[in-house]
Amino acid sequence: MTTIRIKRMNLPTELETVVDFKNYVRYSREEETDLTDLKVDGQEMEAGDLGQLTFENVFFNHCTFTGVSLYNCTFKNVYFEGCAFPSCNFSHSWLDQCKFSNCQMKGADFSESSISNTEFAECSLKYVNFTSSKLSKCEIRESDLSEAFFASCSLKQVILEKSQFINTEFFKTPLKGLDFSTCILEGISISTEGNELKGAIVNVYQAADLAKLLGVVIKD
Repeated sequence: MTTIRIKRMNLPTELETVVDFKNYVRYSREEETDLTDLKVDGQEMEAGDLGQLTFENVFFNHCTFTGVSLYNCTFKNVYFEGCAFPSCNFSHSWLDQCKFSNCQMKGADFSESSISNTEFAECSLKYVNFTSSKLSKCEIRESDLSEAFFASCSLKQVILEKSQFINTEFFKTPLKGLDFSTCILEGISISTEGNELKGAIVNVYQAADLAKLLGVVIKD
């Protein structure tokens, strides 16, 4: 089996601490500069607009952004630790070499985004929308993706470990090469033909459940 090599997030040792994030963003827009080499601690924002900004070498630590627009943003080498992003809009964004650790992201929108070399660890990703997104060289471990949407996605070299995919939608998303064997995989949605499942790696119990989607009757 081919080893998946992920370029991990690696922040600089020296980061500038941001005291007032909203004003810092306002200044960045006025000066047309990127947000780089920053540590953002415990900041809160509701229904704000951070769209079309570039974040590089940034550490977001226990921040809460509720219903915030991060539309068409660029995130390069960014670490999110213990953050909450309920109902935030990350659509059309580009993420590379990022890490989300112990984050609450219920209902966030990542549709039509490009996500690479990125790790989701111990995150709540329930109801998250990844429709028409591209994920490559990513790792998802010990996270809950129940009722998330992966319709019409490209999932290439994605590591899955001990995560939940309950009532998750994979409509028109090829699952070839994805190893769900350590995960909970129940009640997923796929097309009637079931072509999405071709080449997916599952355990024997998951196979029995998936067979029902294809109309196979399993006799005890």
